[in-house]
Amino acid sequence: MYSFENGAHVVLLGNQKGGSGKSTLAMHIAVALLQSGQRVTTIDLDYEQRTLTRYIENRRITASDERSMLKLPDHICIDDLSHRGTKWSDNDRINALSEVLRSYQPVSDFILIDTPGNGGPLTVFAHGLADTVITPVNDSFVDLDVIFSMGPTPDKTLKPSRYAETIQKAFEARRAVSKRDPDWIVVRNRISPLSSRNERGVVQALETLAKRGSFRATSGLVERVVYREFFPLGLTTFDSFATSHVGVKPNVSHVLARLEVRQLIATLGLPLSETDEAVAAPSIAEAGDTPVAGDLRQLVIPEQQ
Repeated sequence: MYSFENGAHVVLLGNQKGGSGKSTLAMHIAVALLQSGQRVTTIDLDYEQRTLTRYIENRRITASDERSMLKLPDHICIDDLSHRGTKWSDNDRINALSEVLRSYQPVSDFILIDTPGNGGPLTVFAHGLADTVITPVNDSFVDLDVIFSMGPTPDKTLKPSRYAETIQKAFEARRAVSKRDPDWIVVRNRISPLSSRNERGVVQALETLAKRGSFRATSGLVERVVYREFFPLGLTTFDSFATSHVGVKPNVSHVLARLEVRQLIATLGLPLSETDEAVAAPSIAEAGDTPVAGDLRQLVIPEQQ
């Protein structure tokens, strides 16, 4: 049976709205942890888009073609575990996820889960397993409304959205079987490099909502071309800048991207040892090539008993 109290720290990337950058963040966090010497397993539950799976496949191809020493996590795309031609239900996927976690929990330091953009039983179940839930939201009130239905001003919040209710339901189920309280972090993502009135309003709204204690808020990645360049090569900001042989020429944007991802990971407060934390945050002078660093089923989805 899966145990909450021992083994790997489970990090989940979740948002019911697509295009928020979940898979990009998941990949960068996974590689940062690998670079710091952690044993990392990644799980792709997004059986339709499979963006994280394709990202890792691209990385594997680059490592093979270029004979590069690129670190790779143990990766599982949940639907690849089904028999070919068999159509899976959410209950099948929940059973498969439970088996994967039981198998990889003892041999992993971190398990990262990328979720689909829906609020079905699989999504609720996965959120209940997470020690850290990261919800990236694009820097706009339209995307913020996915978490909380916003009123005309930040202090006029109408009610939690369906996704916030999903989080609440999953966390309540988890607290019933575990002493480890989950951490929910909302990340402003795909931030415009130019400050605007909208950006200031989003920041104020998140700060107001965060004070109510449901989640912590922090800044994520600025909208940069480099992240789109990295995907087809399977690269991240934590890989060597000496990548011109695979078509990416390092520039100031790469340096800034690396620094902002490091800052984000430091803000997440993942349980690293002191040695790992030192590796994860080298000085800017080193920025060239230095590596960085119970069963919930009955509680979450009783209708499937």
